[in-house]
Amino acid sequence: MGSARPLDFGHWSAHKLESLTGHEVRHGEAVAIGIALDTRYSVRRGLLAAGNDERVYRLLERLGFRLWHRALEDRNAEGRLSVLAGLEEFREHLGGQLTITLLTGIGTGHEVNEMDMALIEECLDWLKERATVSREPALTP
Repeated sequence: MGSARPLDFGHWSAHKLESLTGHEVRHGEAVAIGIALDTRYSVRRGLLAAGNDERVYRLLERLGFRLWHRALEDRNAEGRLSVLAGLEEFREHLGGQLTITLLTGIGTGHEVNEMDMALIEECLDWLKERATVSREPALTP
């Protein structure tokens, strides 16, 4: 029992992606992308065993989700990825304390209170690369 709600897994980026696309990307689609992103981040952070990111990605893909949208590349005036503002917005949503649920195992959450922006960007690059080799076309604005 931590301060984050396990049902929020994958949501910090999902809420921002919905906003960036004017809700063209529906909530479930955005959360699927957020789950793929946060699972990859969990692996890269060393919390989750390597290969589980691929496992989750393939499952979401088989369920019919497209796991990339060009809005994830949008940058603000300072050149920062716009989706990263979702972390601050999620902090506000949680009442001031950023708490993100990551994974230490499939179905096993682990709360963190900070995220590495460069590592998030690396994980977004991984999602984009996976989408370009996928048979499914990515969602486009």
